[in-house]
Amino acid sequence: MIRTAQEINIMAENNNTPDFLRIAEELISDLTVYASVTALNFFKESFEVQGWRDTGLTPWPSRADNDGTRSILVKSGHLRDSIRIVERGSGRVVFGTNAPYAEVHNSGGVISVRITPKARRFFWFMYDKTGKDHWKYMALTKKDQLTINIPKRQFIGESRALNEKLEDWVVNEISNRFNTL
Repeated sequence: MIRTAQEINIMAENNNTPDFLRIAEELISDLTVYASVTALNFFKESFEVQGWRDTGLTPWPSRADNDGTRSILVKSGHLRDSIRIVERGSGRVVFGTNAPYAEVHNSGGVISVRITPKARRFFWFMYDKTGKDHWKYMALTKKDQLTINIPKRQFIGESRALNEKLEDWVVNEISNRFNTL
């Protein structure tokens, strides 16, 4: 005989049996909140540790123009601060960012940059400011477009380390909730 959730709840009340459905629903709701906060902090920590944690820490490749004054992928902090919860439902949390350059940094890829007169003026400005020859070469190039390879510097996505953290929380919560019955 198949019983409805309401019938099971009535049976639980009459037999002093714990309401397992209610406990499971509360656990899923609490897990959604916990996972939201934990994952958001986990993704933002990538900017502090300068790498992606999956089975271990995979450091991000250094920048070509690394002068040691700032972290990789951090100029204004906009990319890190743009990480948001895009969707949250029962047992599901989806994260994303509205930064247009986030995907190419997270996954790596090739971008093309047009060399306009304004860009050439900027390259000359940077050459005058820094004295670094690569700015001069960019200003003098005959090309009207540059192709730049952006290495993968993952900061958001699936992670075994994050999954283990969430699994540990679930196991601990189940144990705590059933021990207090």
